[in-house]
Amino acid sequence: MIFSLIIPVHNGGDVLREALDAVRQCSPPPAEVIVVNDGSTDGSDRVAAEYRVRVVSIPGPSGPATARTRGAETAQGDILVFTDADVLVPSDLFLLLREDFSREEVSAVQGTFSDYCPFGNFCSVYKNLYNRYVINSLPDWIDTTFTSLTAVRRDIFFACGGFDCNISTPSVEDRTLGRNLIRYGAKILLDRRIEVVHYKELTLLGFIRNQFRRSRDLAKLLLRNRRDQQKSSPSPKSFDPKGRFGTNAPSTIARIPVAYLGMAALIASFLWSGTWPVLMICLGTYLGLAYPFTGYLVREEGLGFAFVSLPLNFLDAVVSGAGVAWGMFSFIVFGKRY
Repeated sequence: MIFSLIIPVHNGGDVLREALDAVRQCSPPPAEVIVVNDGSTDGSDRVAAEYRVRVVSIPGPSGPATARTRGAETAQGDILVFTDADVLVPSDLFLLLREDFSREEVSAVQGTFSDYCPFGNFCSVYKNLYNRYVINSLPDWIDTTFTSLTAVRRDIFFACGGFDCNISTPSVEDRTLGRNLIRYGAKILLDRRIEVVHYKELTLLGFIRNQFRRSRDLAKLLLRNRRDQQKSSPSPKSFDPKGRFGTNAPSTIARIPVAYLGMAALIASFLWSGTWPVLMICLGTYLGLAYPFTGYLVREEGLGFAFVSLPLNFLDAVVSGAGVAWGMFSFIVFGKRY
């Protein structure tokens, strides 16, 4: 079993050093490490060369989907392991992957996030815990991939179509691999023992931009999937008995209309007092939908952190709703499929 670790990078800076330092600590190490330099202008290729890894340069930025695909095409291993330039992998990564892929039914393996966040600001900690919560809430066999850490058999990667290289920005391009694997009939194992550290600092503005972009692109991906299914045979049903798409549980989706209805009721309450019961119902419903994640934050960071997180949770729902609406509008009206 030969592992090829593939890391796309566009202006990774010092964070790339952190990622490659973590790779150096892996025991056993991968057979090869491929850093795909996606049009960096900050010397990321020179940083990678210092670590004596294989550097593949492409014109860009072409996007992580194209960069990962190029890395896969040049890889020699029979197991392709994808991670990002801002992710620190655990030292026992390849030991655990070897154990997972010794099972014939495993086509791909998905890792999760550590509860450790290198940055102490509120948005970074909140987003890191959110990522960890939603992934760990998935069943053992899943229908999506996040390339914070995804490993897949080389032959199956190319047979299923890999990533959708039409997506030129870092957003939901990693989920297209999971979609294509499931359509091919492959099985994706979630190994919660594989915990990576996301070395990314988020400001409030960065959080808003990230949530809007991902929601917009996810809406487009859903519409593309529906259109493609109408042209061909239906995709296999998700392994997830709770009806999620990717990592979005029904309660997460339901927050969005409740948040907007609540804002409408609040505005209307200044004109007509009869809308106060509607506002109270919306507030109670929203808190109920947010309760599972809020309870998780209480256990992880304490009551104070969880209480302060509620406004950010609400803002997330509003921004995500705007992203979904814009994604659907631009897809249907303007024909912008990507």
